[in-house]
Parts: sequence; structure tokens; C-alpha cells
Amino acid sequence: MNQFTIDSSERTVTQALREIHQYRELLVNLTRRELRSRFRRSFLGWGWSFMQPLMMTGVYVLVLGTFLKITPAPGDPSGIDTFAFFLLAGVVPWNLFGGGLGAAIGSVANAGGLITRVWFPRELLPLSAIGAAGFRLLVELGILTLVISIFERVMLLQYLPVLLVLGFLLVLFTAGISMWLAAVNVRFKDVEYLTSVFLLAYFYMTPILYSIDFIPQTEFLGTGLTYRDIALANPLARFVMAFRNILYDVRLPGLETMLWVTGWSFAMFFLGLRFFARRADRFAEAM
Repeated sequence: MNQFTIDSSERTVTQALREIHQYRELLVNLTRRELRSRFRRSFLGWGWSFMQPLMMTGVYVLVLGTFLKITPAPGDPSGIDTFAFFLLAGVVPWNLFGGGLGAAIGSVANAGGLITRVWFPRELLPLSAIGAAGFRLLVELGILTLVISIFERVMLLQYLPVLLVLGFLLVLFTAGISMWLAAVNVRFKDVEYLTSVFLLAYFYMTPILYSIDFIPQTEFLGTGLTYRDIALANPLARFVMAFRNILYDVRLPGLETMLWVTGWSFAMFFLGLRFFARRADRFAEAM
């Protein structure tokens, strides 16, 4: 039978979720292993969790803010005009998406020895990689919230519950895409390399280095849609806007934005888990 043929005996989403819950302790242990292995034998250890986005932001501030003289509009209504905080509000959620996706795609294909020897829900492999990325996001958001609150003298703690909800939704969204790509990568190894190229392009397509207002509202090739409409169809753009609303504008995201990211997150997680679960039992044969 072809690896990607679907039949009635294959696992359902409900079965997959039940098995993930049953093996939740293993998921926690795999996530801890991911966290320990990432910073093992490094001098700064967990300090690198925030050093990476900080160094990225430093480079972009130097190039865009100092050399090209590009400055973002002040936060509305916060009045914050620090370019570094504007960039970090977009770079931090991107790091979860890009870093988590990059780690999760090869998680199944690189665990051939384990998969062929013992059975466990294969979903735990990509989910542990995303779980580790989600934990790093909590650390980065905590530090960034504290720094902005101190330097800009704004009150961000009241928005912490919404930040946690956004982080959870972003983890769901990333996990869904990761499971889909990890399943395909078992058979087609090129997926891992193509994704790295896609992520580079996707980074610049998402309003991280610039505001969504920077994109013109001119019509796109007579379609009736504007360039900004097309940009707003990018689900990650909505996530960045939501994080930036809280961390830079110091206000709650709009209802439309929250509904958009919630719908995309649960839809992508469901579809990704469904795709992965229907193929997981044949991964050992493909190794």
C-alpha cells in the first residue's frame, strides 16, 4: 500500500489526542530533552534564548534605523517610538514559528532508530520540538514585557493573560503546520531543505521589519483586492499584529484579529494532526 493512501482503519484525530494524553509524561520528558540539548555545553546557556532575537534586532536597527533612516510610527496610544521594541514585538513570535518549524520538520525522519524499535504516539516527536519552542517563547515574552514596562514606563502586566493566549494559539498554529510537514518529510527529504528557503521568503513577506501600514492599498492586478488585503490574508501577519498591539501599542488586539488567529490556529492544528495521524503507523516502514 502506498504510504499516503487513506483507509478506514487509520487513526482519527480523537484517537491521536487520546494517545497523546495517555503518553503526556513522555511528551514532557521529550520536551525537556529538547530544551537541555539546545543549550548544552554553551557558556550563556538559557541566556541564548533571548540573545538570538536581541542580536537579530540589533542588526536590523543598525541597518534600517541608522543607515536607511527608517523609523516606525509611534505606538497608538502608547506613544512608544523605540525601534528595537517595535522589531522585538515581531521577532519574538517569529522565532517560535521559524525555530519551532525548523526543529520539528526533521523530528520524525531523524528518529528512525527509535521509531523502528518501540511504539509510542509519533505525534510526540514534532510536538516536543514545538513545546520546547513554546517554553522559550514564554521566557522571551517575560523578559521583553519586563524591559518594555521599565524603560517605557507602561503597564503591560494587565495584558499578560492575552499574551499567554496568543502564545498558546501560535503554538497550536505552528504545531499543525509542523506535523503536516514532518509527515511529508519522512518520504520526501527535500521538504526540510525547501522549508528553510520558504521561511526566508516568508519572513520578509510578514510585517516584522515594517508595519502593515507600510503596504500600499493600491489594487493588485485588477483583482479588486489591494496589496494590503493580500498581506492581511497571511495568518502570521495577524499574529505579529496582535503581539505588537500589546507590546508596542499597549492595547488589546481588535476582535477581528483575535477571531482570525483563533480560527487559523485550531483549523491548522486539526488538519495537521489529522494528516499526521493517518500516516503515523507507516513511518517505520518508510525508514
